[in-house]
Amino acid sequence: MDGEMQSFINRLSRLSAETLIRAALAALLGYLLIRLALRLLSRALGRGSLEPSLTHTLLTVCRLVLYFVLFTVIMGQLGIPSSSFITLLGVFGLALSLAMQDTLANIAGGIFVLYTKPFKIGDYVELCGAEGAVRLIGFIHTTLATVDNKLIYVPNGQLSKGNIVNYSAEGKRQLELTVGIGYEDDTAAARQLIQDVIAADPRVDQSRPIFVKVWELADSAVTIRARAWTAGQDMIETRCDLYEAVKDALLMNGFHIPYPQRQITVYFK
Repeated sequence: MDGEMQSFINRLSRLSAETLIRAALAALLGYLLIRLALRLLSRALGRGSLEPSLTHTLLTVCRLVLYFVLFTVIMGQLGIPSSSFITLLGVFGLALSLAMQDTLANIAGGIFVLYTKPFKIGDYVELCGAEGAVRLIGFIHTTLATVDNKLIYVPNGQLSKGNIVNYSAEGKRQLELTVGIGYEDDTAAARQLIQDVIAADPRVDQSRPIFVKVWELADSAVTIRARAWTAGQDMIETRCDLYEAVKDALLMNGFHIPYPQRQITVYFK
């Protein structure tokens, strides 16, 4: 291998100015042709029905292949035999693979995501503890946009080993409310009132039953849990609005919303 490397260096040192100019012109012309080809390919893929993430991946692969072909042509113009070039490429490839193990794992993870499609652009997901809307699925990272307009770059290599939660996949989501009332209150009347408040919200899916049951006899209150279905994009706002509406309805109808209490007994001697 050392002999091949030395032979490669000796050939480079004996190149004439004419050969170098010819190789430079080939490189410039190849670069312009590659840019034109990629622009035409991008337009063609944009007119199709492919997902943006898959389009981005195809363009990246084509770019790498075309530049590899251009590099091979330039080596031919310089008069470097393919055996020397392949040997040199093997040396650099081995060193590069050892130095870029994490990057290669991320690329494999990106291929895994694009093939299995656990989420798509625009879905609201939770990836490895990060939560947001999917902005881009790249080769190395998946980009999430948070609700407060921050960008989070999640390495794709972690996606094949961690949990992926897709909040947008099913379209409908079930919201949950937990409300406490006093032990002296009528639980059946409270449950009916809560159900009426939830059913009155137009964002709640009326085709599915609303769940309202006594959930727990806690230390300071009788806990009632309610569940209802709504569109995924409306879930957070609907849940917040229903909490406020349920609180107002309970207080208006004479129910108690107790606070945690502690009884202290003082003994005097």
